[in-house]
Amino acid sequence: RYYGEWMKQEAYKRIGHLYPKVKVPREQGGGEATVIAWIWARTVKCPNPACGVMPPLVKSFVLSKKKGQEAWAEPVFSNGRVHFVVHTGEISAIDGTVKRSGATCACCGANIPFSYIREEGKKSQLLAQMMAVVAEGKKQRIYITPDETQLQSSNIAKNSTVSLGTLAYYPGYINPVAYGLEQIEDLFSPRQFNMLLTLSDLIETSRLEIEKVAILRGMENDHIHLRDGGTGALAYSEAVSVYLSFAVDRQVDLSSTISSWINSIGAIRNTFGMTGISMSWDYAEANPFSNSTGCFSNMINWVYKCVNALPATGFGIAIQSDAQSDSGLRNIAVSTDPPYYSNVPYADFSDLFYSWMRRSQRSVFPNLFSVLLTPKAEELVADPYRHGSKCAATEHFEKGMLEACKRIYESASDDIPVTIYYAFKQTEADPEDKNAPEVSTGWETILTAIIKAGFSITGTWPIRTERTVRTIAQGANALASSIVLVCRKRPADAISITRRNFTNLLRKELHPALKALQDSNIAPVDLAQSSIGPGIAVFSRYGKVLEADGTIMTVRSALKIINQELDLYFNEQDGDMDSASRFCVDLYTQSAFNDIKYGEAEILATAKSTSIPMMASHGILYAKGGIVHLFERSELPETVDTGESCVWMLTQQLTQAMAKGGVEACAKIVANMFGSNGERAKDLAYRLYTIAERKNWANEAYAYNALVVSWPDIQARAAVLKQIEPEQLDLFSTGMLDT
Repeated sequence: RYYGEWMKQEAYKRIGHLYPKVKVPREQGGGEATVIAWIWARTVKCPNPACGVMPPLVKSFVLSKKKGQEAWAEPVFSNGRVHFVVHTGEISAIDGTVKRSGATCACCGANIPFSYIREEGKKSQLLAQMMAVVAEGKKQRIYITPDETQLQSSNIAKNSTVSLGTLAYYPGYINPVAYGLEQIEDLFSPRQFNMLLTLSDLIETSRLEIEKVAILRGMENDHIHLRDGGTGALAYSEAVSVYLSFAVDRQVDLSSTISSWINSIGAIRNTFGMTGISMSWDYAEANPFSNSTGCFSNMINWVYKCVNALPATGFGIAIQSDAQSDSGLRNIAVSTDPPYYSNVPYADFSDLFYSWMRRSQRSVFPNLFSVLLTPKAEELVADPYRHGSKCAATEHFEKGMLEACKRIYESASDDIPVTIYYAFKQTEADPEDKNAPEVSTGWETILTAIIKAGFSITGTWPIRTERTVRTIAQGANALASSIVLVCRKRPADAISITRRNFTNLLRKELHPALKALQDSNIAPVDLAQSSIGPGIAVFSRYGKVLEADGTIMTVRSALKIINQELDLYFNEQDGDMDSASRFCVDLYTQSAFNDIKYGEAEILATAKSTSIPMMASHGILYAKGGIVHLFERSELPETVDTGESCVWMLTQQLTQAMAKGGVEACAKIVANMFGSNGERAKDLAYRLYTIAERKNWANEAYAYNALVVSWPDIQARAAVLKQIEPEQLDLFSTGMLDT
């Protein structure tokens, strides 16, 4: 923290004049204020010859959506140029100029295709215009129209003598290259680039200062580098400089022209706000010398908190080695997080940070930073773009993963389990049968490699590892956990069994395990992943599982059987429900909340020993004019019958209450409930999640997942409410008193 602050002050001496305070209009308080960020809009010449202005390319002109702090920018055209005026208060209905289909000129309304923008970008004609200034007001952000001082302070030449390397072009992951941003340094505005170069160069200066002070404080002056095992002043200065370079890399992540302004909370979204580097049209430039979002003090504090939380005792060794080669290590504990099949090209992503760290750490770790950019060819990612075809990519990953697992087997201790983290969906759509899940190729590949290498998978632990603030669309059912595969070396003389015996053992062991997972309240989105553990444990403990024709069962076949048993488990739970709920589950599976013919519904109702008129009178479904459909949650009564016998109705009402009022609303319902209907409703939510997930009904799946995940909080709050509001019994109706 001390040397981070020292770096900040030294940087301010050199470039502080580029970050002036902003004059605040009288109606916003007057005086001067420290700038938090500058909001920029990219511009391109309008393709309409009769227009020819440089219209802004903006996703949204709204600067702040916060209640009571609303602000927006208005583009104003005069003399063929654009400038912006910032307004506060009620937001005008002004649309952004960039949509999925392309852009629109805010001056003449002409269409601006992305193809045109890309061509202009390659000619270096994709420019930027300052749109607004965000400053530190009294207890809130204030949004100000840029004045000449702010415009001129950013008008500096870019340092053309420093090259960080070529930016990879990866459609779907890294696309700025298509718009002419071909070098890593192209991702930064001139002022951003100058600031980052200054901070990076100061790390070398800080090393000399740290070493000098350490010697004065009595640390041994042994001149031995950190990489050579040094523990004196030189090694100490190098170690501190590594942490400082982490802070600079964090600054890089929040100081590119890809970083955008989050107008709902008034903060800067980092470059990797989503998986990859996607072109940003309007972007936010952080002020590293403020005390708010994106400032350098925050970057230092992040690193400080991490270092402070880590144990500072003992001595560790870090070795960089190819996982497919023999490292020479033996009898060790192995815990690893392998790549996820066709996931993302991390090596290409890491170039952004590697290139900056290389500038400040090449002298400390010359071997680690000997190449300009990170190596790519050996990375275990099944990416057709990198390997030329899907077939070649699959072969590369499968062969490499098997070799890596073999090396793990050689190195691992016999009496310590190997743990392998995996956060990848276990099933994917089956193109031939939309109602049936298909085994995920990623899971099949990793499990095949583990088992072929000689391991038995003895269990799976779902561990909550994913941040809740990830940039995921509402309704997206991303995994909340990583699944830890627990592996031990399988005995060399393990026996073989038949498919029939495998299925019988699977049913015997899987169903109790699933019940335990449900009782532990694992999120439905993670249940299929977790069920692999007890299922594949049966499969992998044997040398071979033989099909009826004598062939060896594959992991893919085993996973299909496990998924079938998962379905069977939920079907058995359906059998414990009331007949109306069983009917509703089947109708939901067939048509969700859509119409079906009365005759078809009646056949299904008869099979479930229930009646359409009875359910209609009970408010469960609509049945008129030869049409039947389930009522949507919003159509059901908000008041819940605490003695509700229809589990379907109760589940839908609880799910709706969760969506509208959260834990508190659900707790008020559960607190007044008798018996185990609440738990049965939660169990049904599990079942409905699996149906919705398989049907790709994302919003439906999200709703049920939210209810189950919040169930412990609902129960805890309900228990508190019961203590606060003792239950009032009608003693006459109970028969305890007579008239």
